[in-house]
Amino acid sequence: MAASERFAAHLRGAYLGDAETAIATPFGPQRPRLQPFAAGLANRLWYGGGSLKSARWAGENGFNLLTGNVISGEGTDDFHAAQRNLIQAYRQASDGWPGRVAVGRVIVPTDSAPAARGARYEAYAASRYERTLKPQGERRTLFPRDLVGSAEQIVGWLRDDPVLPLVDELRLELPYEFTLPEYEQILTDTITLIAPALGWSANFPSQARPAIRLV
Repeated sequence: MAASERFAAHLRGAYLGDAETAIATPFGPQRPRLQPFAAGLANRLWYGGGSLKSARWAGENGFNLLTGNVISGEGTDDFHAAQRNLIQAYRQASDGWPGRVAVGRVIVPTDSAPAARGARYEAYAASRYERTLKPQGERRTLFPRDLVGSAEQIVGWLRDDPVLPLVDELRLELPYEFTLPEYEQILTDTITLIAPALGWSANFPSQARPAIRLV
């Protein structure tokens, strides 16, 4: 975290190095800074938070928060309750700074997938379902189930997700083990079938963005 703090401070204009660090310039020795300075760039930094501690740190240090499918079960065995608590801790630690929160979900639509591919998707989700039933390991790691099904089913599940009303952006997370054609099909179905049903459009004017953006 210390390295992340230094990185953010440098983007905000802090000097590089210690008080004795200087560079030679035509105007004499100068303490170095990142150049050119870009105002507001540090406000675009994201921090992946999986615990209450990391969420509070992100809020206290002016980072946006990314929370995905792997979080710590602190005080609860329920994934969504733990994630709501994490977001609440971030908002409280932000002290009024309007940081953005993005949540990740594994989304695998089957609409345009051949039957054999759809069966593979279902088998993939089934192989990972057991871990969603209780906290895993000493850190009590919690996982949600993967959203595998038709676009209509997935839209319904997302609308019922108690965490999504609390966030600004929904991030599509892709399984690691799939092939390029499978990723192309998943992305195509998501963009053409799921995202529009949630109010997303690539042609939204800036002043008319939906409450939750797909990223």
